[in-house]
Amino acid sequence: MKKSLIALCLVVAMLATMLVAPAVAEEKPLGWNNVNAEGYVWPDYTGEKIRFMWWGSDTRAKITTEVVELYEQKTGLEIEFEYYDFTTYFTKFVAYQAANDLPDVFQMGNNWLTYYDTIQPLNKWIEDGTIDTTAISPAMLATTTNHANGDLTGMSLGTNARCFCYNPVIFDECGVPYPTPNWTWDEFAAACRTITEKTGNPAVCSVEFNNLVMSVVTQWKEGYNFYAMDGSDFAFGGDIEPLVYIVDLLNTLQQEGCIADYGIQNEMGSIESDWTAYGDAAMCMLTTNLFNALSKVAAESDISLELCTVPRVYADGQSGMVVRSSQQISIYSKSDKQEIAANFVNYFINSIEANKILNCERGVSINSDVLAALKEETDAVNAKIYTMIDLIGSFPDAALTSPAEPASNEEISNVLKAGYLQGLAEGKFASARECMEAFWAEAQVIWDKYE
Repeated sequence: MKKSLIALCLVVAMLATMLVAPAVAEEKPLGWNNVNAEGYVWPDYTGEKIRFMWWGSDTRAKITTEVVELYEQKTGLEIEFEYYDFTTYFTKFVAYQAANDLPDVFQMGNNWLTYYDTIQPLNKWIEDGTIDTTAISPAMLATTTNHANGDLTGMSLGTNARCFCYNPVIFDECGVPYPTPNWTWDEFAAACRTITEKTGNPAVCSVEFNNLVMSVVTQWKEGYNFYAMDGSDFAFGGDIEPLVYIVDLLNTLQQEGCIADYGIQNEMGSIESDWTAYGDAAMCMLTTNLFNALSKVAAESDISLELCTVPRVYADGQSGMVVRSSQQISIYSKSDKQEIAANFVNYFINSIEANKILNCERGVSINSDVLAALKEETDAVNAKIYTMIDLIGSFPDAALTSPAEPASNEEISNVLKAGYLQGLAEGKFASARECMEAFWAEAQVIWDKYE
């Protein structure tokens, strides 16, 4: 009797398990965490707290704070936040990292390989739908993916591209033709010299010299990139000719007064201070996500700016340009609030309401629903950004231009700018060739340190 009773209990238990199992294993429907869906129920995080940190301009701080406060109202979550300029941000980041005290959520750049151990991959929250990707294409997810192992290191805060902007009024007054999508470095130099001669001011203010050096490598010859696509090596065989070409050109223009000197550029601090916004320079280099902030300042002086591509070595050659993630929002690997953080990330990336406030300031939204809503209400400035991103994305070589920044890149890039490009301007090298030979030798030593 006892054995029969035990057997009966086992059968009942098995049946109960069979009946309950489907409910436990049932997958949530696709898009279940779509914050834009009608009737969406916000999670209740009353009594919970997370920390969030980012870098950026005053404009970014204002709109990001507004979105943070909106999420707090909807969920009851308390979000402690802090923000800095770019340089101070990473100084603080490294200090927090050393103390194992990074915020639960933080902004990260394409230098994420340098800080890889601090990042919690988002794959599991993508897979279970906590971070809804139904309106985000695989190509956009790929911009923040570690292609060596498939880890999604964060969600892109928007796509952008490096380009130039210019003041068409100054071009008109100086009789200089507007830049075309395939204008060359020779045409750029001629425009700079004419504008400087006629205005008495540098034609160009802000310039990312180190990034131009790297992009011209791609322009130089098919198959060349400064880094391989996966960030595993250099990808130009040590051919320093493209480095010598562009460094010589830019240094010569700077010595002629056509490009603002390093002292002026280093004092500016933020894009809102660039002389282009005040009519004192005709051009500057920037990333598309900064065009909005610059244009707002320029509008105060009734200046309307336009965007143009980076010049090329050859009009019919490669552009050396790429659409990439501007920054990303990532979760701290040691956070004990990762699920809450994932829900906040989901909101920040996907909410139409939130992104109407953010207004693509960090880059063009990766969510197609968000972008469609923004395009319906876009202003002239953002329309120019969308057009530029579409143009660069249409260049055949854009998909073959390396977006990767290996761990050594930060040091290599900083040494290139401060040690060599500024050194050449200060007369520490006899020529651009001597300068780039020395740089290439040190770049390889730096690379080996990170291997």
